[in-house]
Amino acid sequence: MKKSILILAAALCLSGAAMAQATQPTDSTGTQVTQTPDQNQNYKKDMLKVKSNEVPASLKTTLQGTEYKGWETGTIYRNQNSDMYLLEGKDGKTYRFDAQGKKIEQ
Repeated sequence: MKKSILILAAALCLSGAAMAQATQPTDSTGTQVTQTPDQNQNYKKDMLKVKSNEVPASLKTTLQGTEYKGWETGTIYRNQNSDMYLLEGKDGKTYRFDAQGKKIEQ
């Protein structure tokens, strides 16, 4: 009887671990990835959408670089509490900038 209970308990533990493993996000190669705040929708908290013609000139100058090609088709947000801007590209990448156009490392 004790063996049966131990086997059942071990099976439950293993199935729980397998389910936890299955819910972890993976990339295209099957490697588990850790979600960052950018992958979580909370990163847009306190952000307001900004039209491209409302973007400061200094930031527009930065966005003309090849790294941000096509930024006009992305979505730009401005933080309500600071002068931080966020570019959400159509490719899913996000970039943060200050009002002077300096990139803020994430």
